[in-house]
Amino acid sequence: MSTPRTKNPMPDWIEEPHPHIQHSLISFPAKHILLVTINRPEHMNCLPVEATIELGALWKWYDAEPELRCAVFTGAGRKAFCAGMDLKQRLDIIEAGGIAYEYPQGQFAGMSNRTGKKPIVVACNGHAHGGGFEAILNADVIFASPNATFALPEVLRGVSALAGALPRVFHLFGNHRAMDLILTGRRLSVEEAERWGLVKEIVPQEKLLDRAIEYAQEIASLSPDSVIISRLAAREAWETGVSRATMRGQELWAENMLRSENAAEGLAAYREKREPKWKRSHL
Repeated sequence: MSTPRTKNPMPDWIEEPHPHIQHSLISFPAKHILLVTINRPEHMNCLPVEATIELGALWKWYDAEPELRCAVFTGAGRKAFCAGMDLKQRLDIIEAGGIAYEYPQGQFAGMSNRTGKKPIVVACNGHAHGGGFEAILNADVIFASPNATFALPEVLRGVSALAGALPRVFHLFGNHRAMDLILTGRRLSVEEAERWGLVKEIVPQEKLLDRAIEYAQEIASLSPDSVIISRLAAREAWETGVSRATMRGQELWAENMLRSENAAEGLAAYREKREPKWKRSHL
């Protein structure tokens, strides 16, 4: 079944309308530039499964659209880029015994395990936690506002970040920094993230999006073939190791994690705004 297309007007240089998107805003701030804004600020831009499926289709369309050369990805509002998965929905899925079989190959936000052809620049306008951090870890270049923080709080909720983040933080930051983040769920400040090489620039909130778009235009002004090939060739070392590690992690642990009593307890505690009561592990 084909993906429904938007009915919104498109620039005359776009060949095919983009897929229908409900949870994000799509615009074209300049020729060759795609701007994607997660539009759930009242929920800290957390994403339900449907939003991730939408974004997976959108990034495929972006790669296939001939005149698009660089994308900018951000969140609505000034508090959060993306606070991760909609954990209340995730608990409902677990309690119903369901699995999101339509989850895109790129995983969370269609991006956390995306290879793709073309670059994505992130304008991180606030918190990037859980799946939001997983998506950012796989971005190409990251600009962030002074209030941005980064975290993998899954251990606080009885689950695990199996959409690509664990091997990526290991590759990016080394063993000890990676373990500090993933075993405690602590927040990484934007200043630390810049020192660790994750964030290219810290930019005032009111100038953040303009700076990211300006940078995307710089990329778009170059040979699109050279950008695509250079990006893919450089990422080959990243992808061959990370993709295999992500696949093995999901094969070995994903079902056991989601079926465990502690996953249900952690997510229920989050929904009920209480401390979780962990049970002994049977892994």
